[in-house]
Amino acid sequence: MKISEKGLYLGYIIGAIILSMVPFVSLPFNWLETYFHEISHGLAALATGGQVARIELYLTGGGKCFTVGGWSGVISFAGYAGAILWGAAIYLGAQASGTSSRWFAIVMSGLIVVSAVLWARNISTIIILIILATIMYASFRYVWGNVFPRIMEFTGIYVLVSAVHSPLNLIDGRHRGDGSALSELTYIPEIIWVAIWIALGVVALIGVWRLHEKQESMSENQARIVTPENL
Repeated sequence: MKISEKGLYLGYIIGAIILSMVPFVSLPFNWLETYFHEISHGLAALATGGQVARIELYLTGGGKCFTVGGWSGVISFAGYAGAILWGAAIYLGAQASGTSSRWFAIVMSGLIVVSAVLWARNISTIIILIILATIMYASFRYVWGNVFPRIMEFTGIYVLVSAVHSPLNLIDGRHRGDGSALSELTYIPEIIWVAIWIALGVVALIGVWRLHEKQESMSENQARIVTPENL
């Protein structure tokens, strides 16, 4: 029995949640989610007139982006929000056509290489970026057929799901991180910013689900049109 796209989508979400609990095996995916989080800070800084001083990624899965200038509120907000957008974009790009997933992999590989050249300053960051770029290159270079788009779809969902639950790590009583920075800037409690990021992630997940429902409905309507009794 052929699995529907909606069924596969739910499988990706469940698989991402399970994989996130597996030590070591989940590390490359965690690095990727952290990278998109940090590069989103950096891109927000550049977009608002600032600069990226350096990006640091840690072997344990964490990271930090150091910026100069720009709009602090936008930069702080962009980390989790950007990771959500990256995850959804990767998934939808892999869904769009047989070649779009390869283009996403090429673009991501290029962005990772540029990040390594311009903003990596410590050995762990360089190692992680080399590993991520190598995985991306090897994926679109050597994986063919329908397997590669599925790999990209799962990667996008993993990044998206991680971006949904990772803001919960800010609720640790230490008042550090993006939520605390936004709270100091806006006087809006950190828990509100955490809720906003989680809500955005949930909306993105539901939006993709609704898109699958629409696609399946269109396919069913087309199938009815070409049935023998309608010819």
